[in-house]
Amino acid sequence: MDGGGAGMTTLFVSDLDGTLLDERQRLSEETIRTVNAWIAEGGSFSVATARSWDSAGRLLEPLDLRLPVVLMNGVFLYDPVERDYIAANLLERELALDVAAGLEQLGLRPFVYTVNGKGEFKIYYKGLFNPSESNYVTDRLNNGDERFRLVESFRLPPDERVMEINAIGTEEELTEAYARLRERPGLQCHFGPDIYTPGYCWLETNHPNATKRDGVLQLKRLLGAERVVCFGDNLNDLPMFEIADEAYAMANAHEAVKQAASGVLASNAEHGVARFLRQRSTAG
Repeated sequence: MDGGGAGMTTLFVSDLDGTLLDERQRLSEETIRTVNAWIAEGGSFSVATARSWDSAGRLLEPLDLRLPVVLMNGVFLYDPVERDYIAANLLERELALDVAAGLEQLGLRPFVYTVNGKGEFKIYYKGLFNPSESNYVTDRLNNGDERFRLVESFRLPPDERVMEINAIGTEEELTEAYARLRERPGLQCHFGPDIYTPGYCWLETNHPNATKRDGVLQLKRLLGAERVVCFGDNLNDLPMFEIADEAYAMANAHEAVKQAASGVLASNAEHGVARFLRQRSTAG
């Protein structure tokens, strides 16, 4: 059973925050039961998230995921069964550090995400200066995240490569930086609201191939799927909506996401993805 029609393999891919996770940033019991039943019955199911595995892995632990997942908006394709990274789209080091310096010149405080030759992940930052930054770092630290390093300068060890540069601020504070970075070759920018701290946005800068579109397409090829069904709520989900055969927005989604969707489901707090899967399972 894959919900895609007789003889047709359909890949179902869900965003996490604001979509599969509830308003408490957790998987509800209803979602866990429904997704695991879907997988047990032969349905294909994966996730595409802006989170890293350090952050997403603990949240996804209750799910019996058998397919690779898209992490950090497409920076990585990760196999949770083999516990291995299948693909990586990393920034060129000097370009990344130049981006960080440019953000600081605009009065912003970048977070620099790196991975070294041993597969160890770190996040360098110079302090917490607004509620969104504080909520982000505090939440991760409270959940045992050991990646964060408070530093005075971004002098990276020679074996560390940059995965992402992130700036957090109000839309007004980030607009100029977004306008500059989106025009630079060799970069991909994700700019959207922080759904957990209203009034603030995230500007994430990555490798050009680090999008949910590219990650989902790669997963589709690996699976040999014929169709893709996606679920999302925020602007970084729009790239995978572009290549989906069906794309569903949550009731709590950004208006632009709803406009791009095939339909609108119940909110994440109302277990919208789980409800959809149950309906599709019954219909299929």
